[in-house]
Amino acid sequence: MKRKLYFGLGIVAVAATLPFVGGTPVLANLQQASTSIVKQLMQPKVQLELGAQKKVIALDAQGKEQVTWQALQGEVQVQPGDVLRYTLSSKNAGEKPAKELVLTQPVPTKTTFVLDSARANGAKLTFSIDGGKTFVAKPMVAVKLPNGKEELQPAPAAAYTHVRWDYSESLAPMAAVNATYEVTVQ
Repeated sequence: MKRKLYFGLGIVAVAATLPFVGGTPVLANLQQASTSIVKQLMQPKVQLELGAQKKVIALDAQGKEQVTWQALQGEVQVQPGDVLRYTLSSKNAGEKPAKELVLTQPVPTKTTFVLDSARANGAKLTFSIDGGKTFVAKPMVAVKLPNGKEELQPAPAAAYTHVRWDYSESLAPMAAVNATYEVTVQ
């Protein structure tokens, strides 16, 4: 018991001799630190995992095409023309809702985005054709017509550089969402 008493008195003595650290009372610093720790523990903790799959087409016994997706792991080789599907899995492992969750994925180099392939339940989809500087639902490009006039037309798949999923609703604690998009290897 004496050790505990002396140890406790030692802490009080240090607190009494050093009442201010950086102009703030020591006890106030400890209180702020504990409040900060509690806030961090209560924050949403969104875990992200990116996976990739390769589209495989085979003929069944009746000669019909069957599409399956083969998971890609480690170092794999892909060929021009292969279609890859990326899946971004997000889970809120925290105790508070994750508000304003926005996920952005680049279209990998040496691939072309597959138009209308991006999917995610409950998300607003937008795309970038300028390296991720701006995002719109339907990217347009100016095209010069044979008569010399310019006209806005939908951007070609090769112009897409990023895909963005904006979850306007908050992601509840322990809830998960999956966002996917496809690309073709050049």
